[in-house]
Amino acid sequence: MVEKNQRIFVTDCEGPISKNDNAFELTSHFVPKGDQFFALISKYDDVLADVIKKPGYKAGDTLRLILPFLKAYGATNEKIREYSSKNILLIPGSRDTLQFVRHLMPSFIVSTSYEHYVSSLCSLTGFPYTNVYCTKLNIDKYKISGEEAKRLKEIREEISVMPIIEIPENG
Repeated sequence: MVEKNQRIFVTDCEGPISKNDNAFELTSHFVPKGDQFFALISKYDDVLADVIKKPGYKAGDTLRLILPFLKAYGATNEKIREYSSKNILLIPGSRDTLQFVRHLMPSFIVSTSYEHYVSSLCSLTGFPYTNVYCTKLNIDKYKISGEEAKRLKEIREEISVMPIIEIPENG
């Protein structure tokens, strides 16, 4: 419980605690040419949020846009959790820093990262998952047919050969 006027510590995980970009890494792992595909989708996300200012669209929705493709290429909750937990790259000293700060004041991690990654990071650092706000995901709850997976793979191939979108400075 946080009291009025009490100092609290809030951090992201990717950057201050770990070197990872988990969504990029998952896409690179599961999707063929996933690094290039993710870069294109991420830039498209920037255009929707910052240039077009699409109503109801939030910057950072890249994590939503890549999900159907992760599913089409066989990602499951277990595979995402396993990959994420095996590939965490902690910033040196971050585990000790988190523990130190936790004993000084209420501490929280707020991240757009998928819960599979953040829960693995919490296990590794000893940070309480109850003090985390992240992107909840149960990818196993969604079913796609073989035909849908095939079409998503075709769309991924189409997107992957497109040039990266350039946003002009005054765009």
